[in-house]
Amino acid sequence: MPAEQLLWSFVHRPYVTAFLVFFLALSWLEQGGRRTAFWVVTSYLVALAAEWGSINHGIPFGVYVYHYDALQNDLVVLGVPFFDTLSFSFLSYVSFSFAQFFLSPLSVRGLDVRRATPPQVRGSWAALLLGSFLMTVVDLVVDPIANLGKYWFLGDIYHYPDPGIHFGVTFANYCGWFVVAATTIAINQRLDAALARRGHPPPDATAWPGLGGFAPCFWAGIVLFQLGVTWWVAYSGQPGLDAARVQLQAVTGSYILAPVLVLAAARLANPGPGSTG
Repeated sequence: MPAEQLLWSFVHRPYVTAFLVFFLALSWLEQGGRRTAFWVVTSYLVALAAEWGSINHGIPFGVYVYHYDALQNDLVVLGVPFFDTLSFSFLSYVSFSFAQFFLSPLSVRGLDVRRATPPQVRGSWAALLLGSFLMTVVDLVVDPIANLGKYWFLGDIYHYPDPGIHFGVTFANYCGWFVVAATTIAINQRLDAALARRGHPPPDATAWPGLGGFAPCFWAGIVLFQLGVTWWVAYSGQPGLDAARVQLQAVTGSYILAPVLVLAAARLANPGPGSTG
């Protein structure tokens, strides 16, 4: 039954459930319930179309194959695991919000970080491109370890028939992630502007103490969780595992994430023009 399969996914994949709850809280506080609902629906539909196109035609993520025997307890829609597609909602939004953290004036007083994002920043090309880039950076860590799901609690749920050069992940996959992120953000930027023109602006996010630091912490939490899994797998000593290769994967993942996290820390230490601290 679909309801039972959905419940199984939420219970047995608690990291997805937790990230989804954090996303709903962040989005609700930053942009209100209506925009949050639009984001969930549009991001899911864009991701579902992209995954369906990929498993059937190789567009836009390239060709990969789901292992439905390992997904028999999960809800699967049009051949795509529901939990997988749903994850694009929080990955796209937190990346978009994190982009605004870099582009908006900040007020920093200890742990009380507040972000005042003007409409021209929220709807800008800069926010779209940076948000799409940041979501793609997430996948540079997520997909290589997901591809080794049989060695941790994700499970062996998919594979690439023609493995790519980045620890088995194809270059087309990363291009696809950027396209999906950009499409999702662009759609919601237009919806946001349309709602504002009709007299429905987003709520004042500066009213919530510390909310301005939520997005960078949330983004960091997602990538560090996946990086931590990578390091654990690398030294788990499991039979059949190419430990040296996974150790290199963990090291390169650390170097990929370090510049973004350092820049975020520097932004907090020196908020820049138009900010207070």
